[in-house]
Amino acid sequence: MKVLHIASASVLLLACAGDDSAGSTSTAGITSASAGASATTTSTAGSDGSSSGDATETSGSAGGSTSPGSTGSTSTGDATTPSTSGVDTTGSTGTTGTTGEPSEFVTLHDPLIDGTMGTAVGGSFGADGWTVTGKADRIYWALPRLAEGSVEFTMTGVTLDNMPLNDHEVFAMYEGGHAIEHPIDYAPEYRTNAYKAMIRIYGTAEAQRIGEQKLMWGMCPMGAPGYYDAECPCADPVGFHAEPFGGDGTWDGSPQVLRVEWSEGVSRYLRNGVVVLEIDWSESGVTYGPDALYVSLGTPRAEKVASAGMPIGAVFSDVKIEGWTGPASALCL
Repeated sequence: MKVLHIASASVLLLACAGDDSAGSTSTAGITSASAGASATTTSTAGSDGSSSGDATETSGSAGGSTSPGSTGSTSTGDATTPSTSGVDTTGSTGTTGTTGEPSEFVTLHDPLIDGTMGTAVGGSFGADGWTVTGKADRIYWALPRLAEGSVEFTMTGVTLDNMPLNDHEVFAMYEGGHAIEHPIDYAPEYRTNAYKAMIRIYGTAEAQRIGEQKLMWGMCPMGAPGYYDAECPCADPVGFHAEPFGGDGTWDGSPQVLRVEWSEGVSRYLRNGVVVLEIDWSESGVTYGPDALYVSLGTPRAEKVASAGMPIGAVFSDVKIEGWTGPASALCL
């Protein structure tokens, strides 16, 4: 077992069954030892549908769509005394697949109090967390490739008053490998990213969906460069893309715990422990295995699209990421 503390965050990498003296790997300051068990894989790809032209949106949960997705100054927090809060050593049982690639259980806890282990692009840190001060603010993390896992965070101070735009995209996961530069640019690297997931909250400018949420989940195991032109070029299997929306449109400023989880061909978006949206991609033939996994609060779309942005004044805290590593997806081309 190795525990690594970085800048007000706690990272635990627990090697599952096997000799943890094997070769080490490193991802953005996260160092782990390989283990002997293998993992099943699940994978994401995607593109970014704007509210003016979403390709496969459906209200409520989605059984899965195979249509291609529509295209629609950096500062880091000051380092503080490392904390061990939030490190969870339970549930360390490996999954088994047929690839033979070692698997590791990864837990990351970043409270966002007075700093971050990720990279902040705008915003400000304080005793309550990271506060959004501009619509294009974001924080991103480079992670090990999690074939299955979850990302959870708390968001406070969000009301319809600070969501005046059409689209408020508060969370994303995406392919960050294949020499993609970071912070990732909006188009084409993020807009038609091969492994993109996203939570969007609709603002008051989107009159028919005010306050509702969208879960977008796309997968296109095409390999380099990690993004495509107009649509996913995969043919066997074809790419997967779905973006259902729905949920309670009430936002009263109280702490809201948002969570995205993916495992065994199903992705879910939960709000305060209740499943809001679910996408089943188990029959797609696609697995989740980007070359390099990145997670962000906020997205680069807000830099280029006037109708998109983070809710200014919102406070984000208590980021928790965990899951099992696994192999890259087999290429479809």
